[in-house]
Amino acid sequence: MKYRFRPPWWAWLATLALCALMIRLGLWQYDRGQAKESLAQAYLEAAAAPASALDPAELPRAEAMLKRSLQGEYVGGRQLLLDNQGLKRRPGYHAWTPLRLGSGVLVMVDRGWLPADPDRSRLPLLEAPQGAVAIEGFWRPLPQPGLRLAADNCALQPFPRVVQYPTAADLACLYPGEAVAPGLLLLSPAAAGGYEREWNISAEAPPQKHYGYALQWFAFTATLLVLFIKLNLKRRP
Repeated sequence: MKYRFRPPWWAWLATLALCALMIRLGLWQYDRGQAKESLAQAYLEAAAAPASALDPAELPRAEAMLKRSLQGEYVGGRQLLLDNQGLKRRPGYHAWTPLRLGSGVLVMVDRGWLPADPDRSRLPLLEAPQGAVAIEGFWRPLPQPGLRLAADNCALQPFPRVVQYPTAADLACLYPGEAVAPGLLLLSPAAAGGYEREWNISAEAPPQKHYGYALQWFAFTATLLVLFIKLNLKRRP
């Protein structure tokens, strides 16, 4: 019994394009998982190390987890609420408060978790320490979700503003005319002036979740190839 395999050119083109896209997405998720593992390990190492001053003159781009101390004044009237943040199976927010350094640069400080009201239109009351403060925490890249939801973080609304994982571009839009440091400081659990803090870097989207997404994309690729062959493999008369 003989078979013939002659898919039309457009089928080849569509299949190869889709396979290339899905493989690329799978590799991207795998790389995200690797980065998340490295960040979690860096957090454990930073937690055991003494804090060093975060130099406002040359703020490092947050590419790893660093234990840092800094001084400044909270800008309590322009805070953000990072939405969809759970803690012990309770829905809530993380309070992001800008800290203005002596140089004028704003550093976003995650001061911890607050519970959400069942009526989502009622936001928690945010209070920030007044005057100059000296704080310590973990300097890290801006967090990213496993799957970014469509959201207009720059929509005009009063502060505190509810946001969905803002990017550096979002922060520039939220604080126009300000120099915003490229990262986030997780306020130390021992520091005053914060809310409930149980920092778990992997909880944002564990490495295993990214690896699972990668495996799904690779499985989709294999399934597409099998279907392509099965649909175009014809028995000769």
